[in-house]
Amino acid sequence: AFKGKPVPTLEEAEFEKDDDFNFHIDFITRCGNLRADNYHISNSDFQKVKLVAGKIVPAIATTTAAVCGLVMLELFKLVMGKDAGAFRTRQVGLAVNTYMSFEAEDLPKDAFDDKGIIKAEYILEEPYAAYPEKHSVWDKLKVPSGSMTLEGFKDWLAAEHKLKLKNWGFVLGWKAQEDEAGKEMRIPYSTQIFPIPVSIDPSLLPPLGDAQGDAMKKIMGNPAVPQAQKMKYLSEWQKAKKEGVLPAVSGQDLRADMPLKDVLALMEAKADQALKDGTLAAKWGKAISGLAGRRLWVVPADQTPSCNTIPEDGSEDVDVRFMARIEIPLTH
Repeated sequence: AFKGKPVPTLEEAEFEKDDDFNFHIDFITRCGNLRADNYHISNSDFQKVKLVAGKIVPAIATTTAAVCGLVMLELFKLVMGKDAGAFRTRQVGLAVNTYMSFEAEDLPKDAFDDKGIIKAEYILEEPYAAYPEKHSVWDKLKVPSGSMTLEGFKDWLAAEHKLKLKNWGFVLGWKAQEDEAGKEMRIPYSTQIFPIPVSIDPSLLPPLGDAQGDAMKKIMGNPAVPQAQKMKYLSEWQKAKKEGVLPAVSGQDLRADMPLKDVLALMEAKADQALKDGTLAAKWGKAISGLAGRRLWVVPADQTPSCNTIPEDGSEDVDVRFMARIEIPLTH
């Protein structure tokens, strides 16, 4: 994005976790939760991140720095094409001032069976599921009715298919982005359906004429603002103050009692807006359109919600990596 453009001047910021007005913890919270979503890890709230940050700051200049340096040494070997014998496993004990390196070891002779195949106990396996098991591209899950609510859809997956809904990011379309070589890439652009995004009530925001400290006090002292959302409200107020106008009530917020066909209509409206404002690349267009003339909508297999299995035998749940497409009726 910055190819051919002057690099903006950057200024170092001294990290301070105890100042809620500098947005350092707020920034870390948002970045951490975005990364957590990529790896299906539970999100953390502002206070938890602040607590962890207080513990991790001393580690950044000690253990973390040592580990990062050692990892980079091994990465250089990989880039240089070194043999496996050149790599090392490191053990660092800063507390007792001990540092050890271990060479990579070949698998023991008893790791192979009579046919020269590696035995199962030497193979690292990661459990995951496909639903339905052994399904093909022609299979699909049929939602009974488009009038089923979002909460009802979650319950239907649990009751009928023994699946726990974890996350649902709906692909609105595709945007263009250049890689390091300047080649244009087709990147999916999505919006979150579940967990239902937190919506802001503009009527609870302080007047834009207030100073930031006063606005902070009003938000923190307002019992109508949920505790877990106070920093989000402060961020929205700061954004509104910069733009000079409070956000309008959209009337298009997702709700647990919203029918699925209305959810899809909202996704189509968001896709239209994203295409209009240039977020989506016109050459690739929208991923959802023309709902008014359709009898049903099919969520492609590579865009289905993220789910976990619900075991009935007391075993651990498993991530569903592959799910059949989902058919949602629009006429009833």
